[in-house]
Amino acid sequence: MSPQRALADTSIFIGLEASRFDIERFADYEWGVSAITLGELRLGVLQARDPESAARRLSTYQLAQRFEPLPVDEAVSEAWALLVSRLRVAGRKAPINDSWIAATALAYGIPVVTQDADYDEMPGVEVIRL
Repeated sequence: MSPQRALADTSIFIGLEASRFDIERFADYEWGVSAITLGELRLGVLQARDPESAARRLSTYQLAQRFEPLPVDEAVSEAWALLVSRLRVAGRKAPINDSWIAATALAYGIPVVTQDADYDEMPGVEVIRL
């Protein structure tokens, strides 16, 4: 049986950094990471307040770089526009970066693995919560 593909959102890497769970729990997954998540993690490195935090965040960013990067392409931009349109019609909002991560998952037909509730109200997005 082939591994299930999944998209790790930013909260997964932050959870790993804080030792909230063990990545081995998901050893059977084929992981992807959104270019948006990589940007969020890199920003965390750049905005660290001290060398110890910067080193820890850099290590987390480097871990994320080992995952398959899923770029924002035309399919993702189409999925994003449709998702945000549906949310607006329903009178709902979503954090901009999370909506791009969700659109990446939609375009690739894979679930988002997260610790956050941000994806719960996004139509069509399959969510695996930790």
